Amino acid sequence: MYYLSLMLRISIPLIISVNLISKFFYPLTIYPPYYLLKIMNYQVFIIPPYIITLENYIRFSEACAAISAYFLLLLLIILTKDIKVKTGIKIFIAGSAIIYIVNMARIFLLIAILEKYGFSAFQQTHDILWIIFGSLLVALTWISLSRYYKIRTIPIYSDVKYLLKQTKLFK
Repeated sequence: MYYLSLMLRISIPLIISVNLISKFFYPLTIYPPYYLLKIMNYQVFIIPPYIITLENYIRFSEACAAISAYFLLLLLIILTKDIKVKTGIKIFIAGSAIIYIVNMARIFLLIAILEKYGFSAFQQTHDILWIIFGSLLVALTWISLSRYYKIRTIPIYSDVKYLLKQTKLFK
């Protein structure tokens, strides 16, 4: 049963690709800033991948939508031995919500800086937030959720350790 589970877990990232995640999360990322600016009485237009104000245009890429962060979270869940499917789904939903909320706050902050202080301040803030956001958010989310859900195995390592114990070389 373990080997079937392992093969299934390894095949899931081939089925749920970055493109599939992008089709879901990209629209969820580009439209809220547009609607928020509309509510705040900005003259704003949207022509994906651009949000256009009277003074600026903002290009949203897949990186802006944190697609790789969602995919990395999915990989961490799938490549961790002994996570039940229901628990994995809960972790992915909770982790995705955390990533989404933090990312939307980052986007709103960057748009506010762009509109108020101009491109130079936007670019400096974007670069700083990109380093922090890209490097720490998924790691902290994974660590927090694995502690909350009492996950005791380590992605990839626990499977490799188990498989090595099953061979005659390491018995």
